Amino acid sequence: MTSIAFNSLKQKKISIDTPSNTLDLVNGLFLTINTTIKDFDYATAYELLPEIVCKVYNCLGAEPYSLEPKTLVPNKKDIDFISIGSQVLAVCSIGLNRTGGKTHIHLWFYNLHSFNHNYRSFCTKLTKNLKGLKGISKRNEFSVKFVPCTDPVDRRLRQSNHDAQVIIDYIRNREYDTLMNYFATKNNKNFIYFY
Repeated sequence: MTSIAFNSLKQKKISIDTPSNTLDLVNGLFLTINTTIKDFDYATAYELLPEIVCKVYNCLGAEPYSLEPKTLVPNKKDIDFISIGSQVLAVCSIGLNRTGGKTHIHLWFYNLHSFNHNYRSFCTKLTKNLKGLKGISKRNEFSVKFVPCTDPVDRRLRQSNHDAQVIIDYIRNREYDTLMNYFATKNNKNFIYFY
């Protein structure tokens, strides 16, 4: 999906079938967090990331192994641990809007398909919990936005006989027409990881 398509999604020009369950999120979930607060800068967004990831775990009814931000792409051992240990992988990119006046956060969560929760209930609960965090607007309907990822991560994993290197390559290579490319070209190229 191109950056043009992601922009269209934001403007509600394209509709995507809503999954019925988190089990359906085999390619992950794209989450955007916007704020209207003028002093919400990169540092504020960075400090908020562990709390955001913690809220995801809370809504899944799971405990995070670590909420320490990392700057290195996970390796195969990390990906195996995520899968076996009922953990999620969060890839985060912090960016400025076109005018540079506001900061927003893009996140890709992977391994949500290991949890069995109604998708709408999960999103409703997570939205409420995220809007309770400092700096995220409680009233703005666009402050928290979910889009199921359509990149073919699951298909590539199946074709590779579930080789974890597929996920690592997806994140690291940032191929054109992928969510990771969108993160890197429209936001900060230095991703922050939770795993």
